[in-house]
Amino acid sequence: MITDGLNPLNLLTFLALVVGSGAAVLLIVFSLVLKRPDAARLIGQVALGGVGVYLALFLIAALASKERVLDPSEEKHICEVDCHLAYSVVGTKTAKLLDGHTAHGVFYVVTVKIRFDETTISSHRGMAPLTPNSRYVAILDGQGRRYEGPTDALQRQLVPGESYTTDLAFDLPPDARDLRLILASHDVATAFIIGHENSFFHGKTTFRLSV
Repeated sequence: MITDGLNPLNLLTFLALVVGSGAAVLLIVFSLVLKRPDAARLIGQVALGGVGVYLALFLIAALASKERVLDPSEEKHICEVDCHLAYSVVGTKTAKLLDGHTAHGVFYVVTVKIRFDETTISSHRGMAPLTPNSRYVAILDGQGRRYEGPTDALQRQLVPGESYTTDLAFDLPPDARDLRLILASHDVATAFIIGHENSFFHGKTTFRLSV
């Protein structure tokens, strides 16, 4: 299974870092109020050590990662902590006119299938519907140019086992070649989570597109 890298362990590690750092700051302030600079110094050293370990693991995971380019038939799973949504490309087409709008270059339309993978549900979750977290979509061409697209169509609520297809439209210049689709989580916190594809320096997973 190809995922975006989020899992309960690295999420809990990130939350522990945030909560622990906040608690350390409060304890340092409290120690200084009580005129215990020795305790404040010790707490600060422990906190900095924890942050250092986290940063080391963060960089090791990022630098060991690789870019992955999926074929359209392959699925990419985006984790919603206790379940996964699977995404795949099932078709592409081009058009000059789309829904009454004329492209500056050409509209490149990517048909994406979204599937709530019922095999990834945690034992306590049940069959409750899921509204996806925020998403980011863009097309990247061979020259490194990026063309972002709307994500409203990816916010549909799903129940386990349900799937649907939707079209994502991008206005591309006529010379855009070697296209890849970026479809990822857009939660800000994921940039700081160990092993997540959105984290700094980490390899990304994209879909190869035909012209």
